[in-house]
Amino acid sequence: MRQAIYEIGTAVSDFFWDDAPGKYGLETREEQQDMAYEVLDAIRNGQHLAVEAGTGVGKSYAYLVPLLLYNQRTHLPVAIATSTIALQEQLMEDVERLKPMLGVDPTVLLAKGQSHYLCLRRADAYFHSPQGQVAARLKAQIDDGCQDRRSFPYQIPSAVWDQINVVRFGRRSCRNCPFRDDCQYDQLRVDLRYTSGVIICNQDFLTAHLLHRSRDLEGLMSSSVQLAVVDEAHNLEDKVRSATTERFGQRQLIGIIRASIRSFHDAELEVLQVQAGQAEDAVRALYHTLNGQMQQQITSSERDLRYAERFFFRDTPEAIRQIRAVSRELAGLSGSVQIYSTRNRLRTDADIASDELEAASKSFAALVQNLDNRLLWLERRGNAAELVSCPKNTRDIISRLYFRGGIQSILTSATLTSGSDGDLEHQYAYFVNNTGFPTGGQGVLAEPKPSPFPYDQHGLIYYCEDLPHPTREHEAFIQQGVQRLLQVLRISHGRALVLFTSKADMEEVYAALREEELPYQVLIQEQGASQERVLQAFREDIDSVLLGAGAYWEGISIEGKSLSHVVIFRLPFPTPDPIIEYKASISADPLMEVRVPEMVIKLRQGIGRLIRNFTDTGLISIIDSRLRDNPPARYHDVVWNALPIHHRTASLQEAEDFYRRMCER
Repeated sequence: MRQAIYEIGTAVSDFFWDDAPGKYGLETREEQQDMAYEVLDAIRNGQHLAVEAGTGVGKSYAYLVPLLLYNQRTHLPVAIATSTIALQEQLMEDVERLKPMLGVDPTVLLAKGQSHYLCLRRADAYFHSPQGQVAARLKAQIDDGCQDRRSFPYQIPSAVWDQINVVRFGRRSCRNCPFRDDCQYDQLRVDLRYTSGVIICNQDFLTAHLLHRSRDLEGLMSSSVQLAVVDEAHNLEDKVRSATTERFGQRQLIGIIRASIRSFHDAELEVLQVQAGQAEDAVRALYHTLNGQMQQQITSSERDLRYAERFFFRDTPEAIRQIRAVSRELAGLSGSVQIYSTRNRLRTDADIASDELEAASKSFAALVQNLDNRLLWLERRGNAAELVSCPKNTRDIISRLYFRGGIQSILTSATLTSGSDGDLEHQYAYFVNNTGFPTGGQGVLAEPKPSPFPYDQHGLIYYCEDLPHPTREHEAFIQQGVQRLLQVLRISHGRALVLFTSKADMEEVYAALREEELPYQVLIQEQGASQERVLQAFREDIDSVLLGAGAYWEGISIEGKSLSHVVIFRLPFPTPDPIIEYKASISADPLMEVRVPEMVIKLRQGIGRLIRNFTDTGLISIIDSRLRDNPPARYHDVVWNALPIHHRTASLQEAEDFYRRMCER
């Protein structure tokens, strides 16, 4: 292995110093070379690595080159995990470009989440239904071999795809499937367990694999994977929390209860119906209480939760008693179903229903047994509440899986630091605190790699000093914020991405803009996972304006004049949220140690949408007065020092002059 690592080091140096600029005409970037050597040193020393690399550094090549050479020399599979499909697909292209340059040819597997793949059995059922019988075009594409959603030559509506995609892959539920031999997702899962190549997956999949391994179960990918890169690692905490989260809604639970007894007959069914009725009554009683809690928080003036998606669970004696009652009834029904199931050879669908009931029963039992160690909250689904829970110790879980779980982790992102001054431990403090990244000999914090793009020459931040407070005076803020938005959009003649922290704010502003006679088209983020249609319209109509929230803060890369203005409509402080509030409750200074770092990371991500290459120019407008200079907030200097663009003004005229000079050439 030592000889192999030495050979990798020589090859990395040859590539970045000689071949990349000489043979292949790639631009020499000092930050990229430094990062590649840091990755190589971490591999050589068996250490974990965290490295922030700004937009334009070329961090994917910085870790792909040593990783591909490591795979070639050791014949050990490697994993790369991201938080977005866009980056996964970009990495596939990057690997294909690098293969001939490095003289390597590994098998590369792209493992997206299961919901992106077709379930042939569900599709067959759909085509036999009344609505599916008219989908001849879709059926023809499936018959031709299309099973990955992106492989279809047209966009399948979410309402259709949600009825035919993979939703619950499992050995027991899939082993007797009549379509298994033709299932591409099943074959992918087999390939992942035996490959010696490169696996490109999402962070959820890698986390699930490590969770399986930590429980002495067979992993989702090869057990020989000893080295993993986690890109977009600023999302790792959320992804690990999501992987350990349980959620149940009333309709879901009642559906599971009813499905579990559907295949029984006569006397057995009569007994089970009584138990099922009792379980349904317990579920309805619990969710009556939970819906009341959610509605009370929506209408309360104590917190700005009118537009929230997450709400606080109130652990009243009645609510706890009802959770215990649901757990007891589900356990009783599940036990009876299991007993009767052994007397009958049930259909596969009944097996699945029985498994779902057993899983729900175990989840509620575990919740009841560990109430003090789990964080509970409510989420809005339509007008109904879901009960959601996860372990409180997400940091410990990340540490156990990624830093003490038998793999070596290389963590990178454009935003791992959060504005703190001082040494590296202070700069990475929020990330380290959230993930348990080891800062002793086992882990290395690398010097952040700044973007090579000329931000201060090509960008300017306009900020407001005179708007109402966005939460305490919400209605006035929206009204005056829309007027300020119209003013800054006139400067750039449209050509803007407007980012929101709240979808409700976005829709309210969109409605207000629609009432104006604007000389450019106003687009809004579409519902569902795929945004390609609206993004393409934004690219093609150079003067258009696009309103977005959520993933738009980090999931968009559009170069050129179409996006020469990014508007931050309200600083992205975390909204009142059970997870944030829990983290704040165990912090010495909740504002500066939790809320400000969260805001800074997201703000940096949003600003990063503006300048995507060396020639891009543009304006950032922050429609929020909390960064004003007089009087300054506690976090004033921390935020401004953390942003990549330091050239700023509170003058609309200066902003207009800058845009005219730099962006209309």
